[in-house]
Amino acid sequence: MENQKSGYIPLYRSVLKQSWAKDVYLRTLWENLLLNAARQPFRATFKGHEWSLLPGQLVVTAADLGLQLCDRKGNPTSRDSVERMLAVFVREGMISIEGEKQKGRVITITNFAEYAQKTDNLPAHEAAHEAAHEAAQTCAHGEPSNGAGLKVVPAHDGAHEAAQTTAQHEQEGNNKNKNIKRSSSENSGESSDVHLKKFLSAHPDAAVYTPSGSKWGTAEDVRVAEWIFSRVRMINPTCKAPDMTAWSNTVRLMRQIDNRSHQDICGMYDWASKDSFWHRNILSPDALRKQWDKLTMQRSAPGVQVAGKPKVDLNNTDWIYGVLE
Repeated sequence: MENQKSGYIPLYRSVLKQSWAKDVYLRTLWENLLLNAARQPFRATFKGHEWSLLPGQLVVTAADLGLQLCDRKGNPTSRDSVERMLAVFVREGMISIEGEKQKGRVITITNFAEYAQKTDNLPAHEAAHEAAHEAAQTCAHGEPSNGAGLKVVPAHDGAHEAAQTTAQHEQEGNNKNKNIKRSSSENSGESSDVHLKKFLSAHPDAAVYTPSGSKWGTAEDVRVAEWIFSRVRMINPTCKAPDMTAWSNTVRLMRQIDNRSHQDICGMYDWASKDSFWHRNILSPDALRKQWDKLTMQRSAPGVQVAGKPKVDLNNTDWIYGVLE
């Protein structure tokens, strides 16, 4: 099979615990995204355009993804259905999407590094390597099992070969790539530099970002994230400082994917922070994004209670000064 020649991805059983995993289409779509994502930075040509992709990214349309999700009669999934499924992954924080629907969009898989591990790094390999190494050492010191003397193999090499085989059987992918090697630290450094340069070239407005480029935000995203944290500390003065890059990334996703402006985000959090219930439950941009629809409905409902403070007058924007000047 072709996937046995071109690599594999680890699948984690924890996926089965997710509420969406019962939908076989959602689960298959998630696997397809993982399998089709770039493993290394490269330039892809798609629909007549060139795209600079980072690890964990792929450029595609909903229609193309639908062609990979067919029923038993071979009928592909509609574009609208795929869009709804992608929206589930976006809400779960599993992916982010940028670009135009028709020309192609770049889908970035969050925390893709967890799915791109080397065989050597997997627990199955380490356990198998240790057990096989001990067995090989015993054979090398004159206590061979049946047939052990038919072939002379250095102890460690034999252990590693046996461990590779055991680990591969342990992995559900059961791929045939036995020659995966770690990159030297020197080469890894060069790769990281190239990776970073390509990311900054594609996102010159990024003010904060993770080394992989999977999470980032502009200077304005950072300011909104910092403002939200300042309000959270008013509610809980003992709260720990958050990962501001992750918070800024969520603000950016709300802006780019959910089409919320920075004013929309600050306005909604300002209301939630004064609500008698939500002020204790919305303490991060992630929580704000996840509960946005509920907050919108309750905010527009008549007679909404707030936590001992009058409702914010959105015609008076003094509360937002210092955030979006």
